[in-house]
Amino acid sequence: MALISVLRQKILGGSIAQHERLVRFVAERARNDAETTKWSARISTGSEGRSIGFVTGAEGFAALTAAEGPDAMIRRLFGEADGNAILESLGAAVQSEADLVLQPREDLGGAVLQLDSPPPLAIVTRIRPTAGGAAGCEELIRKVIEAAAKVDDERRYNVSQPVIGELGTFTVVQGVTDPAQLDRQAELPDLLAEAFGAEEGASIFREGTASIQEVQSELSVLREDLSNLG
Repeated sequence: MALISVLRQKILGGSIAQHERLVRFVAERARNDAETTKWSARISTGSEGRSIGFVTGAEGFAALTAAEGPDAMIRRLFGEADGNAILESLGAAVQSEADLVLQPREDLGGAVLQLDSPPPLAIVTRIRPTAGGAAGCEELIRKVIEAAAKVDDERRYNVSQPVIGELGTFTVVQGVTDPAQLDRQAELPDLLAEAFGAEEGASIFREGTASIQEVQSELSVLREDLSNLG
């Protein structure tokens, strides 16, 4: 079972530059040393402010639990004393952090997430269903993905669900290679209407959104300088 691990950090407002400088320093060392641990770093901006996420992949829980953590990797790359100093400075810049482990839901029709070639931009939408509304959310996601393919819309989605952290939610990622794509794409009700007809499209959207308790979207930007990509 493929898994996606995400370390999300919210950085103190006055410490963003310091945090990025240190992460860039670690990433440069990792790339120069051909470090086998790979990650992509993404800066996200949304209703909860600015955060940074470090995304890695694992073939399953056995591989995930056996993998060396970021603290141990930094100590190995820089030595115990220098590594601890870097970790202390990084920790001082972090306001809060959370670990997420997500399982891809390719059964909903989305594209396979390519962790080794992440998109430069992405719209990340987190959906929390109402009580008993998970099936309705799944159906809405499935129909939106089907509609995009049916009318040859250029947007493509990856769907996953947390198995650790934020349980019961859906994470939908729309990769964006050209920012102008966001200006061109139709709103979801219009996309559904084009694919399924006005009446059925409106019914799909109405019934699907009735199953949603909360939805949040954010713009996510890949930072290759802070990453160690495969």
